[in-house]
Amino acid sequence: MVHQNSLPVNFTGQVFAHKLNFISTTLSARGIDLSRLLQGTDIEAYGLNNREYQINKEQIVAFYRNVVALDMPGISLLLGSAIKPKDYGLYGCTLLCCKTLRSALEFSIRYHNLVTKTVNMSLHHDDKSGQSCFRFEDLLIESDLVEFNIELQCAIVLSLVRDCVDCDIFSFEALRFSFDKPTHHRGYEEFFGCPISYGNKYTEFVFNDDKLSLNTPRSNPFAMPLLLSQCDTVLNSVVAKNEFLITINKWVAENMHKDLCAENLASDLYLTPRTLRRKLSEQGTSFRDIVKELRCSAAKQLITETQLTIEDIGCSVGFNDVSNFRAAFKKWTGHTPSTLRQVN
Repeated sequence: MVHQNSLPVNFTGQVFAHKLNFISTTLSARGIDLSRLLQGTDIEAYGLNNREYQINKEQIVAFYRNVVALDMPGISLLLGSAIKPKDYGLYGCTLLCCKTLRSALEFSIRYHNLVTKTVNMSLHHDDKSGQSCFRFEDLLIESDLVEFNIELQCAIVLSLVRDCVDCDIFSFEALRFSFDKPTHHRGYEEFFGCPISYGNKYTEFVFNDDKLSLNTPRSNPFAMPLLLSQCDTVLNSVVAKNEFLITINKWVAENMHKDLCAENLASDLYLTPRTLRRKLSEQGTSFRDIVKELRCSAAKQLITETQLTIEDIGCSVGFNDVSNFRAAFKKWTGHTPSTLRQVN
């Protein structure tokens, strides 16, 4: 059984700035000037303290690059371990009220669009092994940020789970990273409290299914209906704002094998190219970015789940020249298509 978000997997539209606010607050307490983190992001400093403030992918990428440029060893673990459910407002409050670890994980997946979603999360059960995997997939698609983005999210999830089950030493059975062992890997096993391996097909926590039934001491079954109703209201608002992008995602996916052109999309939507660009800009994205993200996602799936040749995969996602596809894929993911297939 697989539990995953019902909204598009790739990064769409604008998201709430909770995570960036938390990062800036944590680093400011360590003497890092906020201006260094916001340089080149076009993010208003006052907005980070507003729970309704929204940002786009380009702003997150610029912010993350400023964080990475601080060159602080283990910064992803430092930030992830410090986060608390309260930093996520309604989402965090509802998370604590879930009855079991299973319900907390399933809630975090279903309502992930309520927070600063930079990765896709899904829960996978394997009845034969009696184990489950909580999986992470990078959504920023910037090769220089994959490690930081994934490491940070893994650390955040572990920190939130420890709060939910009220156990500071809780750990999963294993952690598998999809990327190669980084130079800053020292201390990772001690932090996560489990064996870690690198170069895997997916990034995921692995754990025995009996942990899914762990109780969350601060659960509140009486408050849950009201909290979930509020979450649904906000989530439905997010979905409504992204209906335009969902339509575009569907069009791109159906025409991915062709020579995609914004003018053709605009014509099919009965819009002028200028109006299309404006509407996408208002959502914090562009036609080019959407095409890149969907092509990358489709290519990764075909590489890992089929035996199609790399040339055929390139053609299926819109590349007539396999060398151009290899170069683009390496830029997107930091890996060549062949390397990703060998890992799997």
